[in-house]
Amino acid sequence: MGSLRGFRLRIGMTQAELAEAIGTTQSHVSEYESGARRLESMPALQFVRLITVLDASPSLLLADVKRTYPDLQDDLRDARADVARLRRAYAAEPDDDTLRRLVDAEIRLGWAQRDWEAETRRATFKDPRPERGPARRRRG
Repeated sequence: MGSLRGFRLRIGMTQAELAEAIGTTQSHVSEYESGARRLESMPALQFVRLITVLDASPSLLLADVKRTYPDLQDDLRDARADVARLRRAYAAEPDDDTLRRLVDAEIRLGWAQRDWEAETRRATFKDPRPERGPARRRRG
């Protein structure tokens, strides 16, 4: 079961009810659930409504987008591992040096999460209109 469908069923909504709540059609919801349409292509306002109605995290709904950015994913994984390791070390033997390294690791984790979220937003909410060249002035 796709994540969108799972979230929808969890709150007991039909495709038609969800479509009305986010401002689209039932067929679009069906296509998002089946994968015929990608959630990343959903207009931003509809996506915001979707996460509000489903009470879901954007990162959970867009889990497959994460696989597109392995470098950022690796940075985030490494930062989480460092924080976990240093938390265990500090719990076992609290000292100033370990605390300082833990705080630094927590800051790096925050940066990695920020970078990850920014890249995911950039990839998710692209303007669907084709790019145009510079505006031309009409003669006449």
